[in-house]
Amino acid sequence: MKNIIGVRLKKNGKLFFFDALDNKLEVSDNVLVETERGEELARVVKILTENEINEDKEYDKIIRKATIEDIEKIKENELKAKEALEFCRNEAKKLGLTMKILMAEYTFDSSKLIIYFVSEERVDFRELVKVIASRYRARIELRQIGPRDETKLYSCLGMCGKEICCRTHLQDFEPVTIKMAKEQGLQINMSKLSGSCGKLMCCLKYEEEAYKDNLKELPRVGDFVEVRESRETGKVVNVDILGLKVKVKFGETKEDERYEVYHAKELKWRSRRKESIQNEDEKD
Repeated sequence: MKNIIGVRLKKNGKLFFFDALDNKLEVSDNVLVETERGEELARVVKILTENEINEDKEYDKIIRKATIEDIEKIKENELKAKEALEFCRNEAKKLGLTMKILMAEYTFDSSKLIIYFVSEERVDFRELVKVIASRYRARIELRQIGPRDETKLYSCLGMCGKEICCRTHLQDFEPVTIKMAKEQGLQINMSKLSGSCGKLMCCLKYEEEAYKDNLKELPRVGDFVEVRESRETGKVVNVDILGLKVKVKFGETKEDERYEVYHAKELKWRSRRKESIQNEDEKD
């Protein structure tokens, strides 16, 4: 049976799978792996069970288990990258470049120096690359990242009071739209719906499918519904989407007015919502 492990190259990075060969590894062990950037140090976060392994798949093999010398080399690279970061920031300022340099890192073998930056406009950094390359004997790559990737670098709390998702478990950024907020019955207030990055909060995506499915089973606010048991007709004034509950107003006058809450299954109505959602999906 194959000995397959799941590793991360960074604390909150993507999960990659490798064949550990005959190495006996445990979670938190460090290994050396080959990636598109060259050799890199990775941390074992998962040991796959027999049922989780795809025997038909060809997994890349680890180079070896990391040694103390490898760990020391990583620490040396981090110190060199820190010094390079300050140099790059100073040179960018001298050249008058409208860019915010966030981070610098060396590949494991120190052959490549990668510098991450953000900018609201297009930046011609060719002169900066020349200056950096003349000082550091390595291939230089300047990589522009977006506001979400920038926020991922910082340790900060979300509106829920917990550390932001992209710093803990979120590996990929999926599109988040205003349409999702509307379907969840949220007030469209961008200051409350935006995360630390200034974009719509990723957590709006988490329950989107549940809201979509439940909306198909509910009337809209303003629809007239009939109670199955009593055949009494009323007007929908509010819906609890996740609970599938509907608040109905009865009575034509102030004196007769009353409100009752029903489960959607207790009501009948002519639904247009399912067709509407399908049409919107087709437009997307």
